[in-house]
Amino acid sequence: MAAPSNIVRRGRIFHFRRAVPADLRDRLKRRELVRSLGACGPRSARLRADELYWLSEQLFETARANPMLTQDQLAHLAQSFYSHILERERTARASGMYLTKDGRVARANYWGNVAEQVRDSLGGNTLDHGSDTARMSARLAGLSWDDLNEAERHQCKEVVHRAGIDLAEALKARYEGDFEFEPRSKLLRQALAEVPPTAAPLHQTQSRAQAEPLFSTVYPNYIEDQLRRGEWRQQTGNQADATYRLFIQICGDKPVSQYRRPDAAQFRATAERMPSDYGKAASYKNFTPEEIIRAYEKLPVERKPPLLTQKTIKRHFSALSAMWSEAIATGKAMENIFSGFKFAAVKRAVDERDQWSDTELKALFGSPVWSGCLSAGRRSQPGQQIIRDDKFWIPLVTLLSGMRLEEICQLRTDDIREENGISFFDINDRPPRQLKNKNAVRRVPIHSDLIHMGFLAYVKTLGKGSQSVFPALKPGGADDKLGHGFTKWFTRYRQDIGVYRKNLDFHSLRHTATTLMHQADISTLVIDHLTGHSTPGETGRYTKGSSLQQLAAAIEAIKPGLALAHLYNDR
Repeated sequence: MAAPSNIVRRGRIFHFRRAVPADLRDRLKRRELVRSLGACGPRSARLRADELYWLSEQLFETARANPMLTQDQLAHLAQSFYSHILERERTARASGMYLTKDGRVARANYWGNVAEQVRDSLGGNTLDHGSDTARMSARLAGLSWDDLNEAERHQCKEVVHRAGIDLAEALKARYEGDFEFEPRSKLLRQALAEVPPTAAPLHQTQSRAQAEPLFSTVYPNYIEDQLRRGEWRQQTGNQADATYRLFIQICGDKPVSQYRRPDAAQFRATAERMPSDYGKAASYKNFTPEEIIRAYEKLPVERKPPLLTQKTIKRHFSALSAMWSEAIATGKAMENIFSGFKFAAVKRAVDERDQWSDTELKALFGSPVWSGCLSAGRRSQPGQQIIRDDKFWIPLVTLLSGMRLEEICQLRTDDIREENGISFFDINDRPPRQLKNKNAVRRVPIHSDLIHMGFLAYVKTLGKGSQSVFPALKPGGADDKLGHGFTKWFTRYRQDIGVYRKNLDFHSLRHTATTLMHQADISTLVIDHLTGHSTPGETGRYTKGSSLQQLAAAIEAIKPGLALAHLYNDR
């Protein structure tokens, strides 16, 4: 019988949810397992949920078969023992007890010897003589010794020995007049760091921490809120989901209030050592981040992919910082532990993509789509057909206008307008259209080369009303963009015809159009009005728009170094 899917859908995102059995809730420190399945179809969501269901079964079986105390429980046990003994010593001092110099030296030597003896016992794993102390410490930490199995009792003994070394060193330091001793045990430092000087009693602190939801149960709601408010698009939400899952893998799953700045530093240090393909390579499947790093470091130099870039790590920090800012606003955190980190300079926007050279433009627009292909299904093979559809028009429109891909893909027939003899694209945000920002609303005159090629005639064949200019395009990707499928096709096509290189893509055509206008001495302000960019400074603030005649003159200044006359339909 198939396992239940345990699927919940919130907006566009599916989630796996499963209640933790009552007998394991204290041990696993959660009442429910929650994991985002991302934006996918119902079938994919079910397959992922079924896999998580069986993994959770294994988790429950392992927890029952080999129950062990958690790191937090051990840390509190260490802190209970350490603080209890130091408090007894403090009380004795508060009574006014006077110690001679010889007495202080003797006590300091005694505790120094104790530290050495405990260190020897810990190194040799001879821990039985610490059973009574471990039993007492477990009781102080709220654990029942009789309910613990042998493995858990051994954990308690080991932790008491680890804390005992620091305790003996702390007492030795006090009798030498040093009250600033800092423990070395990581478990002990963890527990002490979580208890501020004015904290409530330990059992109250534990109760509050356990009452707070874990990070894994909080962040899916935050992503959904960002999507609902329109702050993020689905792709951004998916990226943030991956960031938050990686953070849990590296720093553990705790309430937001329990993370500290060292956690943020640890996340960065680990991420900087991870390969860029850690989430895609099959060889890393089910590996922890540390296991991925170890496997990566063993690879030969020639097989090593690049590490995560500073740009990617900065994006991770941005997603985490945004959530922590929200947590501060709602009282769930006291500080943004991800603020203040500096990252190596990333490329300027102008350097991220290359401009198409004249040679590359000639190769592209001299290829089968524009010179003649074999058929609609074999565009990269030379033939006699020139098919004037989205694959033919969209690259030309971008090159001769500087418009964004999605702006072109979502054009409708009533967006092709004319005023005072000038035909133009009316870029607007009327539903179902979606624009990048408010500056994207604008008018872009249609280049005379496009008109000569028959673009206006093509639009007329689509009929009246509000029809899609490119009806073959279908929504796809995380944000249901019409350009999703076209982008994939354009990449494959350029590979097939041999016009493909890094940093040169479809968006580079937009950069090329902008560069050609700049080289023709078109005003930066006019270029910004045409391309939908904001203009910085006072000039941009007080100049409200360019005339349609100015915009048309700027568009005509786009003169790429290639011949297009063979495509004209009005000869």
